[in-house]
Amino acid sequence: MRRRFAILAAAALALGGATLLYRGPGRSIVRGHVGDVAATMLVYALVGLVSRARPRVRALATLAIATAIELGQMVWHATSLAGELTIGGTFDAWDFVAYVIGVGIAMLWDIASVEDDPKREPRPC
Repeated sequence: MRRRFAILAAAALALGGATLLYRGPGRSIVRGHVGDVAATMLVYALVGLVSRARPRVRALATLAIATAIELGQMVWHATSLAGELTIGGTFDAWDFVAYVIGVGIAMLWDIASVEDDPKREPRPC
């Protein structure tokens, strides 16, 4: 069970790293929103590593964490690169769309990887 979350975390880190290295057209969109997709995938994977909750509960927990951080950006501002990479720099309502997409991808991975594991019974969301 833990292996699928480790794989998801590695994929999220790879996607996040790729967004940091991207220098092509639409860089700000890729850096901002695709990076947020990767971030929520990573949070979902980390929640999955520490919790045996159902996918729906993991998804809601991930969205709650992402929402709290995004709303927090209305009152705090990161002053370092490390801070900006972990909590973001500014509030952007479009980030919520990216969070939902990231959680959706993570949930699909989670559910599909359980169904591919012959030792596990698939559980409903």
